[in-house]
Amino acid sequence: MSTVETKDFGMNRRSFLKSAGVSVAFAGSSLGFVSSGIAQETVLRAYGVTTAQMDDPSLISKATGIKLEFTPTDADIGVFMRDALANDIGETHDIMIFDGGTQDILGPQGFYAEIDETNPALDLWERTPDFWKKSDISVYDGKTYGVPILGNCDAFAYFADAIGANPNGQDEIPYSVLYEDDRTRGRVALDRVFSQSLACMANFLKVNGRLQIEDPANLTPEQAKAVVDYAVERKKAGTFRTLHNSFEEQVQLIQSREVDVLECWEPAVKEAEKTMKDEAPIYAYAVEGGKKWGHGAYIPKQALERGNGEAIYEVLNYFLGGEFRAYQARDRSYAGPNMDLGVEYAEKSGWSSEQVEELRATDKKISRKMSNPNAFWAKPTAPHAGVMEQEWQRFLSA
Repeated sequence: MSTVETKDFGMNRRSFLKSAGVSVAFAGSSLGFVSSGIAQETVLRAYGVTTAQMDDPSLISKATGIKLEFTPTDADIGVFMRDALANDIGETHDIMIFDGGTQDILGPQGFYAEIDETNPALDLWERTPDFWKKSDISVYDGKTYGVPILGNCDAFAYFADAIGANPNGQDEIPYSVLYEDDRTRGRVALDRVFSQSLACMANFLKVNGRLQIEDPANLTPEQAKAVVDYAVERKKAGTFRTLHNSFEEQVQLIQSREVDVLECWEPAVKEAEKTMKDEAPIYAYAVEGGKKWGHGAYIPKQALERGNGEAIYEVLNYFLGGEFRAYQARDRSYAGPNMDLGVEYAEKSGWSSEQVEELRATDKKISRKMSNPNAFWAKPTAPHAGVMEQEWQRFLSA
């Protein structure tokens, strides 16, 4: 039997007043959505990483009858945890989307509800591969708190002409173009978030035999100090031009061509391609692999207490389906569970053969990146995250 609190859909006055501002369909008792012919639209609110939202949110409404209002945030674990723990964002939002690992803290402390794997609305769960649904994106201590929805391996973008690389984008490029290459000195941008920049720099030093490091995503105090010593040295050598704080800043840096190499998310390159066409940079297959990650969708317990459970499971199931997968691959270059359904959706929906092949290519690309033996898994809630952030502040202040 599931431990999810699905039995209590009754709403007291306080919870009703809370939900009234975010959901209109629950004035009625039916949750039949589109198929039931109910005209009134259910509204849910999601809070999560910017790129997890659809470019066209109306697609979710058309498919499920549920309007999903999205409040975006960046990939800063500190901001996300503050909003979850101190700001009680579960009081106003029904779904939270972030890197796997937050369930290690927010699950046992009661902020996330367990996923009811037998919920009838979650009918794509059984066919979802264990690689995703039993991963660190979803599970902690044997309990499932999240539905895996996206994944990739982050590296960096580069302009091929700046480093003399093959413009076909298939070569593996070393991370040294960000840290030690005279051709890019002063024209490099890093992510301000330590769990991205510090961890990738640590992995570069590890793979190239400069430092003994077991896990780049969870550095001991001594390892974190040594990596930041290197980062400060490179900063004083004039290697870095700027740091960015958001997805929007990543896109702006690319479009202005203020830098030649940029530590960024792959969707920033996809976004730049809309205006830059063939002049856009290439997202790297890195020699050192990069940082593997996956986003999970989690349910704040308060959302179930508001009686939004059945609508939430409809949306979670949508995230596992073909339409979401196809559009996220096309618009963001992201993969995720059930990629075959994405291809099937594109074929049945009349996408061009070129677009269908691009989806298959995205699947192969993610597999190639994920299988690089030098790549490492992100750990947003790493045990040594505190000392890593403290050391990173020393780099920022240098």
